[in-house]
Amino acid sequence: MNRKNRTLAFLAKHYRPFTRFTVGMLQGAGDALRIFDIKAGESLNIRSSGTQDDSIFVIEGVAYFSNRERDMQAMASGQIDSQPVLFEGKIEITTDSHAMVCHVDTALIDEYLSLKNISDSSPESSANASIERLMFLKSTRAFHDLPVNIVEEAAKRCEEISVNKGDLVVKQDTRADTFYILLEGQAEVWREALEEDEPKMIALLDQGDTFGEEALITGGARNASIKMTSDGRMLKLSKEDFDQLVSAPALRAVTPEVAKTMADNGVEIIDVRFEEEYDKSFIPGSVLIPLPDLPNHIDSLDKDKEYLILCAVGLRSAAATLILRQQGIKAILIEGGIKAWPFDTAKTMDLELIMFDFCPFAQRGAISLQHNKIAHRLTYLDPDNLPDWFDEVSPFGKVPILRVDGKTTIFESSVINELIGSLSSKKMLPADPVERGLCRSWIEFGSTMLGQLTGMISAADESAYVATHDCFLENLQRLEAQMKNRGPLFSGELFTLVDSTYAPLFMRMDYLNQRMNLYQVADYPKVTTWAKELRKMESVKDSVPSPFEGIYQQFIQRRGSHGYLLNELGVQ
Repeated sequence: MNRKNRTLAFLAKHYRPFTRFTVGMLQGAGDALRIFDIKAGESLNIRSSGTQDDSIFVIEGVAYFSNRERDMQAMASGQIDSQPVLFEGKIEITTDSHAMVCHVDTALIDEYLSLKNISDSSPESSANASIERLMFLKSTRAFHDLPVNIVEEAAKRCEEISVNKGDLVVKQDTRADTFYILLEGQAEVWREALEEDEPKMIALLDQGDTFGEEALITGGARNASIKMTSDGRMLKLSKEDFDQLVSAPALRAVTPEVAKTMADNGVEIIDVRFEEEYDKSFIPGSVLIPLPDLPNHIDSLDKDKEYLILCAVGLRSAAATLILRQQGIKAILIEGGIKAWPFDTAKTMDLELIMFDFCPFAQRGAISLQHNKIAHRLTYLDPDNLPDWFDEVSPFGKVPILRVDGKTTIFESSVINELIGSLSSKKMLPADPVERGLCRSWIEFGSTMLGQLTGMISAADESAYVATHDCFLENLQRLEAQMKNRGPLFSGELFTLVDSTYAPLFMRMDYLNQRMNLYQVADYPKVTTWAKELRKMESVKDSVPSPFEGIYQQFIQRRGSHGYLLNELGVQ
């Protein structure tokens, strides 16, 4: 008896629900039951399906199991009463000599048993859709999350065809009327672009891969050609059957009103239109990923998060939603696209940030613009030689000023930073309203501390310096207490407007502390760690036009030329 049959016989003899099946019946379970040989000194890492606990059985030898939730546990093949080992997430398996183990994917075995029951109980099903075809379809990305009865019906309606090496199964720019599932063999995906002389191979297809859905949903022509590189077999599903059995059941859609609420609570919007469409009108905070580029961004998306998908009227977003859901991404279609969006939209703007190179308040905006990769220009002015137009754009004669499309000017750093945050594809403030309000409060607190730092530089005498310095240390201690349960950034891993506010402050604190006893680093460990994290970021490093030390030294000499700090302490 080979090792697979030995394993199946072991399961069928000792464990439910396998005891209800013969070895022959279990042989069709495919990837639901995987067998591994482990030699002495080797380790094997297995990840569960994530929906529920998976099981591992020791068929031969002794194996050791460990993961985050459990200390190392030994299990021998003879310990029938103690098996199986249940786990969720990832588990590591090792052995001193040799072991053979069987991983049971609970989600897949449940599907197999459900499909097996359908196949056994329905003569019609047995005639038209074998258990092997049902299992194959259920294992593909297109059918994985669909109900069993839908998969059974699709298996009945699929037509199987044979293909030969070199066959052009689909030709680019032809009408789409069929959905394909590759049963056996391999194929290449070729795309010809108008701006390129030669077509390019953009993907490889293997067993279980599907193609044709995008054009079926959008009603457009095929956007690529599919050429077989080996002999093989395929399943075909007509457009009508695809719409009824695959597209409609798989797509989850919400109204613009519901989508707006979800977005306000932190759900990211992915816009799958083209750049020129996006530039004319987009939802603030949305991320542009044109539909043809979507496959290249799958790995960057988080399978634990939800995403709202948007296009012009809903056709391309439906295709994108289906593609993402087949890849395990929780994608939700926004009905009607941007044409049905009743809320505010924006357009790509010409942004110019006008500033002095030494101004920490202006530096906040530069950090936020660079962190979010928002196109902009930085215009540095000489405060001693201001241009004639400065009074027109700056009502209070201060920087920073954000000039939009060469005409509208926004002033006050916190307002500018919030505007930048609203244009960002990243969330610059937490979704929770209380936490968002707390962030705004500490932004104002940071402005106060920056003012105190400047006050120390310009203090005329020792008493003025000491009074301001004492207040500064009190506030630094308050900031340290606020960071007690936070880190590495103010809102955990999320870079927010609080971080772009405090980065200029921390840069100046560090400069001064290297030259005088401004504060004791050991007294403020959380703030120190936060400051180090911010100073490492490229957006912070690149937020000044030349080395920061030279810029800040000139500012100190400018503001403190007759003050206590420069003359008595010699800070330069």
